[in-house]
Amino acid sequence: MGALPFGLYGFDIAVLLISIMLAISGIILGLGYALDDRKLKDFGKSEIYQSIINGMLVGGLLLLFVNNGPVDSLINSLVPPHSQFSCPSYMSSNLAICFAYSYLAGSLPYTFMGSVHVSLLEKITLLLSALFLLSTILGALASLDINLIIVSLNFSFIIKPFLNEIQYIINILTATAVSTSVQALMLVFIALTAISIILPLGIILRSFYPTRKLGGFFIAVAIGLYVVFPLSYLFNAILLNSFNSNYNASSITVVTSATSSFENQTISSIGTNATSTDVIKLESSAVKLFSSISSILNGLISYASSLVMQVFILPVFDLIVTAISIKEIAELLGSEAFFGKLKVL
Repeated sequence: MGALPFGLYGFDIAVLLISIMLAISGIILGLGYALDDRKLKDFGKSEIYQSIINGMLVGGLLLLFVNNGPVDSLINSLVPPHSQFSCPSYMSSNLAICFAYSYLAGSLPYTFMGSVHVSLLEKITLLLSALFLLSTILGALASLDINLIIVSLNFSFIIKPFLNEIQYIINILTATAVSTSVQALMLVFIALTAISIILPLGIILRSFYPTRKLGGFFIAVAIGLYVVFPLSYLFNAILLNSFNSNYNASSITVVTSATSSFENQTISSIGTNATSTDVIKLESSAVKLFSSISSILNGLISYASSLVMQVFILPVFDLIVTAISIKEIAELLGSEAFFGKLKVL
């Protein structure tokens, strides 16, 4: 029973409720004929038909969504060849969910379309760590002063714009890290509940007349979340594969190391009664260093912009596509998608 898509007891409960509703519908239909009441006859017939439809739904969904069944096979066939992912075991049957989780927050590198990648969350974390270290060293450097009899040197007026820019990038990366984590947790929720809880709950609710539309909506939600939502991440990755702009945190580490060396050189000059010649050498080194930092930050801003597209903009379209699919499936099941003002979808 562990391979069934309806959880441990969902299948048994669904079959039991359908049987009960068939019996109740038969009793109502019998009363309708006994009392010659047309409303009872129509209601009894309608409920019998709905119970039969529910039975067909249970059988059909069981066959379609069984572990590694037709739906999983169809989803897995859409994954590009030469792709390998590492994800928790409860995601492994649906490669689209497995990929989406690896793409967002996987702890191990994954292979997609023949190339090895690390997750967005790992990239963002490495960049944040490197930027925090660079910001700390630049802040310490900005506080240093070299004072001679004729000339004094202070880098704070040059460094402060860099610190502001770094803080701006850190804020963007922090927001993308939070969004990435939330999306990864949503995939965990989908993998754990869509087929084992939400789908059987929909079937159970659809068995009763007062909750029939709500049950159809839950069935549509389960299908949309399990099939459409993870596949949208897969198509996003295929779309971005040709335009993927990667940014290596090692470039920031190199600049950070150079900044640290320059800081030590500056401190050494302060402690040895620096001459004007020393100041000129420091100024020349500073120009080269700050030029490198500027180049690094400009590239990082472009990469942060691509992250915003991957983490915020494209997922919004994914949610819209998923909502539309849920709405259409719900209508096929004779229900409605309860999106309030988003009903325009």
